[in-house]
Amino acid sequence: MRLADPTLEQSSVALSSSSPSPEARETDVTPEDVRTMTQYLRKARDRAIDIRDRSPAGSYLETVLTRTIDSLTLELSQLDYLLTSRPANVVMHARRMRPAI
Repeated sequence: MRLADPTLEQSSVALSSSSPSPEARETDVTPEDVRTMTQYLRKARDRAIDIRDRSPAGSYLETVLTRTIDSLTLELSQLDYLLTSRPANVVMHARRMRPAI
């Protein structure tokens, strides 16, 4: 996913997917799109919290919802970081780490 800033056409933030694909897929996403996604995810997280609070303690549903809520919270924090960070050009280097001693 690439966060595109309309004022800085040359700058972008590229996120690599967790799947080991040979070619990286990029999508142009505006900051307004990210805000819309965060709003949707916040509503989904709040709904999951409401359902978890009404579920029996120690049930399978509670454990699944707890993991889901944790994942949504992590995703929201990453999207908030994208919104607050400045776009930058990502340069791919052939060697990412220094040689071992």
